[in-house]
Amino acid sequence: MTVSDDTSPHKKKINPRNWLIIIAISLAVVALVIFFSASFSSDANADSTAKNAQAKSDSPSLRNSAATDAAKPLSSVSTAKSKARRAAEQRGLDPHTDGWTSEVDAELAKKHLNKLLELATHSTHVDAAALLALTDDFHCNALRPTDLVEALDDPSIRILEQGEQISKTALKGASGLAQALSQFGEPLRDYDELHTNVKIIRISSEADTVTTTAIIESGGHAAKGSIGQHAYWTCQWQRHGDSLHLRSIRSDQYREVIGSGPEGVWFADVTQAVLGKNPSFGDQLMFGLNHWLGRIERVNGIQVFARWGVAVGDVNGDGLDDLYVCQPGGLPNRLLIQQPDGTAIDQSAAAGVDWLDHTSSALLIDLDNDGAQDLVVSTSSGIVVMENDKAGQFQWRATLPLSGSDVQSLSAADYDNDGDLDFYICMDFATRNALNNQAPVGFVYYDANDGGANILFRNDLLSQNALWKFTDVTAETGLDVNNRRHSLAASWEDYDNDGDQDLYVANDYGQNSLYRNDDGRFVDIATNSGVVDHGSGMSVSWADVNRDGKMDLYVGNMFSSAGNRITRQSNFRSGDGQNVRSVYSRFAKGNSLFTGDGSGAFQEVGAAAGVERGRWAWSSVFADLNNDGWQDILVANGYITTEDTGDL
Repeated sequence: MTVSDDTSPHKKKINPRNWLIIIAISLAVVALVIFFSASFSSDANADSTAKNAQAKSDSPSLRNSAATDAAKPLSSVSTAKSKARRAAEQRGLDPHTDGWTSEVDAELAKKHLNKLLELATHSTHVDAAALLALTDDFHCNALRPTDLVEALDDPSIRILEQGEQISKTALKGASGLAQALSQFGEPLRDYDELHTNVKIIRISSEADTVTTTAIIESGGHAAKGSIGQHAYWTCQWQRHGDSLHLRSIRSDQYREVIGSGPEGVWFADVTQAVLGKNPSFGDQLMFGLNHWLGRIERVNGIQVFARWGVAVGDVNGDGLDDLYVCQPGGLPNRLLIQQPDGTAIDQSAAAGVDWLDHTSSALLIDLDNDGAQDLVVSTSSGIVVMENDKAGQFQWRATLPLSGSDVQSLSAADYDNDGDLDFYICMDFATRNALNNQAPVGFVYYDANDGGANILFRNDLLSQNALWKFTDVTAETGLDVNNRRHSLAASWEDYDNDGDQDLYVANDYGQNSLYRNDDGRFVDIATNSGVVDHGSGMSVSWADVNRDGKMDLYVGNMFSSAGNRITRQSNFRSGDGQNVRSVYSRFAKGNSLFTGDGSGAFQEVGAAAGVERGRWAWSSVFADLNNDGWQDILVANGYITTEDTGDL
């Protein structure tokens, strides 16, 4: 069983209410950390954040004028040279001039479809006269099928799906489209906070005809619950000069998700309620990274493109899970101790774990088998190991040196079955001298082998008369093979049921690795097992999703609508072979689900299971969220928040 940087090896049976609360806390803080690590809020957003927090929080620090002033991001300094460089970059990315006219068409089609969705979801009756330009022979099928099938019906959520047969009933002309749009929007009439989204994922042109495939999303919320609509629309357009006229829409893969009443909301943002009374929340945690980038010197280790994780475990032995939050350099790490009422108290300084070093990942695990959760933290100074005194106070025991500094995640397991936990460190980029005397290896986006070297530390604490000793056994165990692939996450699991822990490593650029454990020696069998999964590997999670007794595998990658469009066109990397082009296309498809047969063979089923599009996915985990006995998938996603709404 995996012990990663967001889990604890000692599962305790606790009150379900507390469990849900701590999940909500974890999710909220993960969302905050992701947002902090990659957000560039506009002035208006920062002002709004500060004002809302001032109105809601009991913290006196939020009510002073300094907090309001501090919420405003500092203005950036531009030189004539930097302005000219940015202008040149923009010209180079302009599809009107760089030969990618299909991107011009895609943006125009997206604009038109957004208008149609707006009419469908925000109008009680769609006026045909308000529609965009249609060809004389326009036709479409029902945009919301009339023969929806009940795919799931429980007290909290209903799922309606389109049947196997796509409706062939043709609705013609502007009046037909108006009727189809009205029917599509009908389920949303009683909901507020409506939202819509269009992503063009395929585009092709032939003479004056343009064909697009779009992912269509709409939804809303109300006191009675929530609703979401998901569909794929294949549209054909006729080019008229610089404009596109719509000729047809074919809707398929329609799904409607309805959450009923309070049970229909599985998670609620309780960040303010749980953390709001801590001064650290009002003084620091509530502000985005852009705020601190303008106030902390870079020498402290704060940076834009970095990632910070969390660890969950029972620090003080009271049966409630607590939360450790890693932070960028110059900001103190936070230890948040859960209280019986569900709130959390910041005990970072009191516990001696509020370092200001850049910290990317942490583990709360029992290293010395005394029943207390010890702390392992990856900092810019190395891997710091702290002993827990069983009351939530930590003492330094070791700092393990690293050949590089770009640590991305930690995971732990007893790989050698000697009764104690060992831990594995994932590295992304190599430092300048990390390759030592090896021949230079050029960076290859889809098959990189020039990253930092991952490390397996064996726990020798018990065998060394209680000395806190950890030994680098990476080469000794065979894990130095395929070990420089820009790793972001790893997870342990005995997938072949032979009694020892195997290891899957998700790599950011190219091939992932599945290391089979043969009595403490590892062999990479990813290629033979069919789980190489070319893609920007961000996370990995194991579970038995189909309840056949065999472990299955879910890998978080990146979904990109622009990547899906561009990599399938003939002018994309035309000098490369089809195999290389196919790998690039796979990079854009999203997450991957593999079902295992227990002996080492896996089958990819993500598309059929409907779990590929996790958006720009960072973390993914299996959990039975509604206690029905089936493993659900939770995916944390997002990227840089700016005023630019362009697709990433």
